[in-house]
Amino acid sequence: MFKWLKWSLLVLAVPAIATHVAVLETTAGSGVITLEEKQYLTDVLRSEAVKALPAEQNYTIMTRENINMMLPPGKAIEDCEGSCLVETGKNISADYIAQGHVGRFADNLTITVELYETAGNKLMGSFSSKARNIESLETEIRQKSQELFARIVASSYGKLDLQPTLEKNIGQESDLVIKIDGESSKDGRKYMRGVWEVPPGMHTVEFTHRCYDSQPFKVNVLSGKTTVVNNPLDLKKKFLSIATEFKGEPRVVPVLVNGEPFGSTPLYDNVPVCAKIEVGEEGFREIVLTDWQGNDKLEIVYKLKAAKLTAEELRADSIRAAEQAAADEAARKAAASESRSKIKTPVSVVLMALGAVGLMMGVYENMVLGSERDKYDKASYSTKAEYDAQWDKVESAETLRNILYGAGAGLIGAGAVVLFVF
Repeated sequence: MFKWLKWSLLVLAVPAIATHVAVLETTAGSGVITLEEKQYLTDVLRSEAVKALPAEQNYTIMTRENINMMLPPGKAIEDCEGSCLVETGKNISADYIAQGHVGRFADNLTITVELYETAGNKLMGSFSSKARNIESLETEIRQKSQELFARIVASSYGKLDLQPTLEKNIGQESDLVIKIDGESSKDGRKYMRGVWEVPPGMHTVEFTHRCYDSQPFKVNVLSGKTTVVNNPLDLKKKFLSIATEFKGEPRVVPVLVNGEPFGSTPLYDNVPVCAKIEVGEEGFREIVLTDWQGNDKLEIVYKLKAAKLTAEELRADSIRAAEQAAADEAARKAAASESRSKIKTPVSVVLMALGAVGLMMGVYENMVLGSERDKYDKASYSTKAEYDAQWDKVESAETLRNILYGAGAGLIGAGAVVLFVF
């Protein structure tokens, strides 16, 4: 606000240079009209100049008294006509000078009005009319003098170069509205950034934008000069209250406004309405959307999707992780034990059953062994070969019995080990 006020005061401090316009006394041929009629027509022409060249646009229409005071000694205002018109304008410091001359043509009164630029000795324009009487001649003057004096305005226009400064990346150019003297357009064209012709004098320029404060200020435009208006706009601010939560609990995190640090939550402060608001630690930042909807303040409780863990949370997470690991290991062992239990029982039964079969076969072979031994002991063989053959049967039965006893006992023992040890 201070920056804008300072800039505005500098604009207003520029001195206004007025454009002086002199309307000299109307002249006439001898006996055409009276002195009073000439003075009246001069006053009519001067009043029309006042209408066409308003004072608020920095035009000064010199009065009869002003002109008389500035004329050189010994020279009357009525003496000025024709070739001395421009010289007289210079003598009285007039920028433009006009004069009418009344004559007669047939049964009509005529009038010719000329307008000169004194600096360049240039005829700016003129008009001529005729009428049956002095009243009609007055009407002609009122109808045509406005267009004549408008030539001064057209030739003395200044320019406004409108270049309002928006903060980087804040607000769209399309949202910018520019007004000059309360109007947002001229001749059907919307005022936009660029150069615009305006009459000289004081003008009110206003920049409005949804992201910035409206800033009207006065600008003095000089004839033939370009005035650049490029002051920066002040960001529009409103009150924001923002708190943050993570997993249902309040969490203090940094706040950034337009990428710059702006304190931490909970935050209670004025912020630009079009600013980018971010919350969260580095690597965990999240954008907070703000929808003001015409409100002057906004209250937000933002639920963080992720957040940097605190020391307490890291410690609690470590404990939970250790407990979970222990629980997982216990579950794994239980599952392994259950799996082994499901397998060892049938295996043990099979092994022990095979062992029992082996023992029973061993008992049978023991009976075979007894029978073959009895045959050997009681037999009466005529040759040694027959004795040897019978003894081989005894030894074979004994060997097979021992093998079956051993295998059966081993299998029963293995089954017991599977059942009770694993």
